[in-house]
Amino acid sequence: MALVVVPPGQMLLYLLYGPVVGKVVQEWREQGRLPLGSSWCLHLILLLALRSLTYQLWFSYGNMLFFTRRRRVVDDGVDFRQIDTEWDWDNMVIMQTLIAAVLVTSRVFPATSDLSAWDLRGWTIAVVLHVAVSEPAFYWAHRALHLGPLFSRYHSLHHSFQATQALTAGFVTPLESLILTLVAWAPLAGAFMAGHGSVSLVYGHILLFDYLRSMGYSNVEVISHKTFQDFPFLRYLIYTPS
Repeated sequence: MALVVVPPGQMLLYLLYGPVVGKVVQEWREQGRLPLGSSWCLHLILLLALRSLTYQLWFSYGNMLFFTRRRRVVDDGVDFRQIDTEWDWDNMVIMQTLIAAVLVTSRVFPATSDLSAWDLRGWTIAVVLHVAVSEPAFYWAHRALHLGPLFSRYHSLHHSFQATQALTAGFVTPLESLILTLVAWAPLAGAFMAGHGSVSLVYGHILLFDYLRSMGYSNVEVISHKTFQDFPFLRYLIYTPS
């Protein structure tokens, strides 16, 4: 199984999580137990680990040629130059976690103890906002990034190589990371502003976003093309690497 090995210099970025970890330790000592039900900082650390694992698993699966050789979208493989270039794939995840840490420590964000584990109305709001706001916003933002100045200065980095891998999903500039953050978090913001946020919505929405994004860049087709030949309308409903 292929593993992602982060170079020592890149590991220093994770020192930025020192205050977040320190907050968890402080709450742990004060409560005498792991503050799973009352600490957003702990949830952010858990989400960071789960998100990284999601990309790692798709990266590993995409490199299992004995499984994926006949289902690859682009036959070209990933060479060492691409691997070296895309070492900083986790910058997007690091930045989003730090932004979230600032938000959850503000007074405007509800404490986890005030949230339910599940709220169907919140999920409904998030789905509606995803379809009505996030998807169109991402589509037009992505089209704008393919225009001359924006493409040459920003988005061309993301298209440095013909063959993609799961980690290519995170290989973007800070501007693109901010755009992705706004687009991806809009449904969460809407659900929380409506008073129907939940812990499961945070985990489910973010991890599903990462799962689909890493799958889309895995260069491995997960649904047979015959399915879309038989049911053409599914092309507009299902996200696939091709």
